Amino acid sequence: MSEIPKLPRLKTSVVLSKEKQQKLDAVLGPITITEDILSQIMAAFREQMLLASSTDENVRKRSDHLMMNTFIRELLDGTEQGDYLGLDLGGTNFRVVLVRFKDGVAATTTKYYSLTDECLSGPADGVFDFIAESIQNFLTTQGLENSEKKIPLGFTFSFPSTQLALNKQILLTWTKTFKCPDGIGEDPVAMLEAAIERKTKNLPVDVVVVMSDTVSTLMAGNYLDKKCRVGLILGTGCNAAFVENISDIEKWTGDDKDPRHVIVNVEMGSTGDNGCLDFCRSEYEKELDKYSNHPGSFTFEKSFAGMYLGELVRLVLVQLIKDGVLFEGDGGKLVEARWKLTTTDVTNIESDVGDSTTKTRAVLKKFALDTTATDEDLAIVREVAEFVSVRGAHIVAAVMSVLVNYVHLPEVTIGIDGSLYEKHPKFHDAMMEIFDKYSPNTKVNLILAKDGSGQGAAFAAVSALRQAVKGIRCS
Repeated sequence: MSEIPKLPRLKTSVVLSKEKQQKLDAVLGPITITEDILSQIMAAFREQMLLASSTDENVRKRSDHLMMNTFIRELLDGTEQGDYLGLDLGGTNFRVVLVRFKDGVAATTTKYYSLTDECLSGPADGVFDFIAESIQNFLTTQGLENSEKKIPLGFTFSFPSTQLALNKQILLTWTKTFKCPDGIGEDPVAMLEAAIERKTKNLPVDVVVVMSDTVSTLMAGNYLDKKCRVGLILGTGCNAAFVENISDIEKWTGDDKDPRHVIVNVEMGSTGDNGCLDFCRSEYEKELDKYSNHPGSFTFEKSFAGMYLGELVRLVLVQLIKDGVLFEGDGGKLVEARWKLTTTDVTNIESDVGDSTTKTRAVLKKFALDTTATDEDLAIVREVAEFVSVRGAHIVAAVMSVLVNYVHLPEVTIGIDGSLYEKHPKFHDAMMEIFDKYSPNTKVNLILAKDGSGQGAAFAAVSALRQAVKGIRCS
C-alpha cells in the first residue's frame, strides 16, 4: 500500500530556537499517531464491530458498539414522487420538513419550532403534545391540514435508543437539554402517535420510520450522491452509520431479498470505553476525560470531537507553558481555564494563513495573552492547534476506512453533517490523506450533508413505503 501523503503543514517565516523546537518535539512526539498506531486503531474498531454483530448476547456485551439494525434497506434511486414529511428532534429547537418529490428531485420546505424550558423539564407527554401541535401548525401553513391521504412521516429522534422495528424504538435516556422525569423505556413513535390522537386528532400523518440523526444524514447524503453509503456526524459528538451487506451480519434474522443490504447504526462514540484504545490514549486525553461531564464514557469522541478538541489543544499548550516553551512560562488565565478554549477558537486559529496571526491573537485576547505573545509564541500556538486537529482527523478517518472497506464498492461517498467538519478549514483535507493508504481499492469522496437530519428523515419515509410494498422483512 502507498504511504500516507503529507499535506503541506503550517509554514511561517518564524523559526524557533533549537531549544524550543526540541522541547516542542518532546511534547508532540509521544502523542503522534503513527501509521502503526492507525492500523491498530482500525483493528480494534473492526474487532468491536465483529463482537457487536455476534449472535451470542454475551459476546455482544463485550463490544463498545451497538451495530444496530435500522431496518432501512431501500435507498433513493431517482424515481421518487409525492409528498413526505420529516421531523427532526434532537435539541431545544426542532424542525418539521416537507419534501415534495417530482421525478426524484426534492423541493424542501422547513419550519423551526422551539421547546420551552417548561416542556424540557416537564412530563414527556408535554414534549410530544407540543410537537403534535407544531406538525399541525406546519401542515396548516402548507395547506395540507385537510389532506385526504395520510402523509408518510420520518422521525429523526436523536437520543440513545434501541431500534426494534422501522417505526419502533425504546428510549434509553434523555440527553442534552431534556430533563423529562419520564419517557425512558417508552417508544417515541408511540408517544408521538398518542399526542396526535390526544391533541390533533385526525391529523393526516403516518409515522412510518424512526431513526438517529446519523442515519438520516446518510439518507440525505444518498440524495446528493447515489454513491453515498456512509453517514457521519462530526460535530459536538460523533457517530456513523453505513450500508452493510446482510451476508456480513452474523446476527441477521431478516430475509435475503434484494436489496441485500441494510443501514447499520454503529453508535461508535463510546469506542474505547472498554479499554480497547488504551494503547493510543495520551495523558491529555486521560486528563480531559477525568474532568469531563462523563468520565469513562465517550472515549473515542474525546480524541477529536467538537466538545473536546479545544480542551485537548489547551492541555497541550499548558504543558508547553510549564516547560517554559510558551509565554516565558506564564500562561496566566489559560492555565486554569478548563474548557474555556473552545473548538471554535481552534477553528479560528487554524483560519490564519501564512504569516497572518490576527485570529490567533484574537483568541489569545480571551486569556489576556495577546499583547505579551511573541512571534514564536504565536507560531507555537498555531502549530499545536494544527497538530491536534490533524491528529484527530486522522483518527476518525481511519475508522471511516474500516466502514468503507465493509461496503465493498469501487467508489463510496461519505455524507457528513456537523459543525466541526463544516467549519474547520483543514479537517476535510486531513481526513482525505488517510483513504488512499487504508482504503486503496475504493475511491472515497467526502461531502457535506448540512442539516441533513430533517430532510433525510423524509427520505427514509420513502424507503419505508417501498419496503412495505415489496414485503421486505428485516427481522
